[in-house]
Amino acid sequence: MDIFLMYGVYYGLLAIIMGLSFFLFTKAMSVREKNIRLAVFLFSIGINILVLPISFFIGAMATDAPESSNLQIVQGFLFVQGLPLFVAIISLILLLKNKRN
Repeated sequence: MDIFLMYGVYYGLLAIIMGLSFFLFTKAMSVREKNIRLAVFLFSIGINILVLPISFFIGAMATDAPESSNLQIVQGFLFVQGLPLFVAIISLILLLKNKRN
């Protein structure tokens, strides 16, 4: 029973992550041409959600050595997640700037 629960949670979380990112990708493709900045924002959030498990894995592998500290997990996480996070922040700024005008 414990094995079933462990694999159920693991694959359940992966299914939720994949489903949410697929939903955001399809939502970004269905946005009208007029609001292209919203589509870019939704697409960048979808990329962030897809890259999130990989970046946590790389960050955890960086702390595997006994002499490593918490700084290595942040460096490993940002090594993978840095560019998608930067794109999401820029698209959010452009989206908010567009709503004010």
